[in-house]
Order: sequence, then structure tokens, then C-alpha cells
Amino acid sequence: MKAIGPFQVVTFAHPQGCRGYLIADAASKEALALDPHLDLVNDMAERVKSEGWTLRAVVDTHTHADHPSGAGALAARFKSVRMAHPNARHVGVTVQLRDGDAVRLGAQSLTVRHAHGHTPDHLVLLADGALFSGDSLFIGSVARTDFLGGDAGALFDTLHRLTDGLPGETVVFPGHDYNGRMESTLANERSDNPWLKLGDRAAFVKSLTANPPPRPANMDDLLRLNREGVDIPATVSAAEAARLVAAGGAVSVIDVRSGAEYASEHIPGSRLIPVDEVEKRLDEVRAVPAPRLLLCRSGNRAKRAQSALVKHHVAGLCVIEGGIGAFAAAGGTTVKGRTVLSLERQVRIAAGILVLVGVLAGAFAHPGFLFVSGIVGAGLIFAGVTDWCGMGLLLARMPWNRVAVTDGAAVGGTCSATAPGTCSASVPSACSAGKPPVR
Repeated sequence: MKAIGPFQVVTFAHPQGCRGYLIADAASKEALALDPHLDLVNDMAERVKSEGWTLRAVVDTHTHADHPSGAGALAARFKSVRMAHPNARHVGVTVQLRDGDAVRLGAQSLTVRHAHGHTPDHLVLLADGALFSGDSLFIGSVARTDFLGGDAGALFDTLHRLTDGLPGETVVFPGHDYNGRMESTLANERSDNPWLKLGDRAAFVKSLTANPPPRPANMDDLLRLNREGVDIPATVSAAEAARLVAAGGAVSVIDVRSGAEYASEHIPGSRLIPVDEVEKRLDEVRAVPAPRLLLCRSGNRAKRAQSALVKHHVAGLCVIEGGIGAFAAAGGTTVKGRTVLSLERQVRIAAGILVLVGVLAGAFAHPGFLFVSGIVGAGLIFAGVTDWCGMGLLLARMPWNRVAVTDGAAVGGTCSATAPGTCSASVPSACSAGKPPVR
């Protein structure tokens, strides 16, 4: 927690690079939430409770194009007022914030500034000593302006209108950062940020609009989600999954099968995180753009992965109905390699061998061996009732099921690069040297 004058600020960092904030008046203990990511709703809620704050408002600085907003879910927990700029037209927003408005917390207030540039509905919040800049000014960079009604010239005007009169010690809290940084100061940005030092408007516009990065994955669906407040469904049809992947959503597919199964056939660009590893690799899961499509052979392991991840408050999880076979049958593109037995078939073969061995050994060696067959039968019944199969988890750890994958999505079952397609606001130069672009 950081003290800024009368305010207390808590920063919440998401693996995708997003930043959300709780801002509270220390005296009255009234607080607002700014740009909550759907994955971070529980973390923010628990912090509000632990601090004994009253969450008066939840604010989105703009319509997010690369991640699901948690504003609706967080506001519903505390019966808070939702706020946004009128141009956002978000369902559920009851207070529209315009340039010059004040958001009051106890006896204190934060000033709203319309910050057209990244999007027409963008706003920022100013406190005495702090600038919550959203997706307008970043640490060492600025927003992209090539979609959603963005305007590079308007961004240039906005940046100077916002910052020129502020003291250098003003703390900048950005909406995103991909290098683990939480804050900067205006003095540092004036000194180090090349975009603030670029004083010619025409040169700024020309440089900012050259070579824009790719659109964020699932952008259209996320915009609809964040504007209309619709829920991400728990399952998605194979046909709809094929449509999402064809539109650039392969980076949102999490394949929870074994490495060997993945190597035998997978969706190009998908990420391998076996079902027995999802709880150990939560940040990798969260780094995948939502809606996150969980894939296995039939859907059963994907549902187990979904249940495990929900316990850790990971949001936006969809199971692809029917698994990879249904996806391919629906016209989805897959890459095939060496054919291997699926984990389900391996379980059936292993169980059959154990039952047969138990029966034969019980008949010809000692009756006690019949217990082996009984135990296997009981295990299969338990697996059918609970949808949890210990034999399957054990087989998944066998060396022949842990083949290294090298198509860029995963190597040895681990992520080999930052998830692509996760940024929606970027300066062109930020993609150099292998760095993910900032928002």
C-alpha cells in the first residue's frame, strides 16, 4: 500500500500486464476500485474487507479490448456504484463521468479528466500527487490509437493537457506494464519517455501510427462482454471454438492433455498445460487471453481443470465441448504428428491388464490376488461417479506421456514465451528485442 496525500493506494498486478487499483480515503475509509480485471475481483474484494473499507464506486477508465472487466462483478458484491465515461455506454453504469467531475471519497475527491486518444471514452483520475493514467500514459510509452475510435493527434493533445501543469513528483499509476513496474513519476517520464519528449504533433502522429501491432486476441468478443455485461459461458461448442480460433483466438486455447497427446495432434498456437499442472501454473493460465478455451480429448479433463481453476478464482474459462475430435470435425485446424494412445485408452488398457492379472493370479497362485481386480473395479466406479481418475493422473506422469513440444506454444510442457495477442495498446517500438508490447 502506498500513501498519496490523504489517499491509500493498493496496486493489483495481473500476469497479462494489466494494473488495477483500490484508492481509499484514509480518514473516512471510503474507497473506489479502478479498472478491476475479472480474475482479480476476489483479491480486490478480500482487500476491501481486510482493510475495513466501504467500496463506494467501481470505475472503468475505458472499454477494455484485451481482457474482461470485473467492474460489474465487484460492484455487485458491495452494491457499489459503477462509473464510466458517457461514450462507453456500458450496461450497468449508473454514473457517467465527464471532464472536470469530482469523485468523492469522504471529504476528499479525485478529479476526472476526459483523455481522448486511445479510445473516445477514455478518462483518467487525478489526485493531489497522483495521476491514474489508464491506457493513455505508460511507463516509458504511450497508448496505441489504431482502433476503437482512437486518435493519435487527440492523444498528443491529451498527454500535454494532462501533464504539462503537474509537478514532477506526481506519481503515475498506469493501466498496464509488462516489465513488473508498478509506478513512475512525471519527472521520470519527462526525462525518459520518448513520446513525452516528442514535442511536434505531426511527428508524434506519424511515429505512433506507423507499424501498429496486431489486434488483441478475441477483441470483438471482449468488447461485447465489457459493454453488454454478458457472462462468459462455462462451455463452448466445437463449432464456436473453431470460429474463435479462426479469428485469431488460438492463443486462448489451453490444452490440458498429456504432452504425448498434444504432440500427436493439437491446435497450432495453443498452449499445453496438462490437467495435473494447472494449479501449479496459475500465472501461465492467467496470462492466456480470455475467454480461455480448455481442451482435451473428450471434455472430461477440461472440466476437471475448469473446476480446479475456479477454486483459485480464475475467470473466463470455457470447456470446448467434445474435445479436439469435435473441434476438428467442426472444421477447426489442427496439426498432426506421431499417433499415440489417448490417456483414456491407456487407462482402459491398464485397468484391463490389472483385472486380468488379478483374476489369473487369484485362480492359479493365491486367492488374495483377486483383491487386485476388486480394487481396480472399485477405482473405476469411483472415477465414474466423481469424474476423478487417479490412474489417469499417474499415467499422465509417465515418461512416454511427457513429450517435449517445440512448435512455439510450449517446450517440455512449459511456456516458452509471453502469450501473444495480449496487448491492445502499444507503441510500435515496444515490440522490439523480444519484449511484449505495452498497452
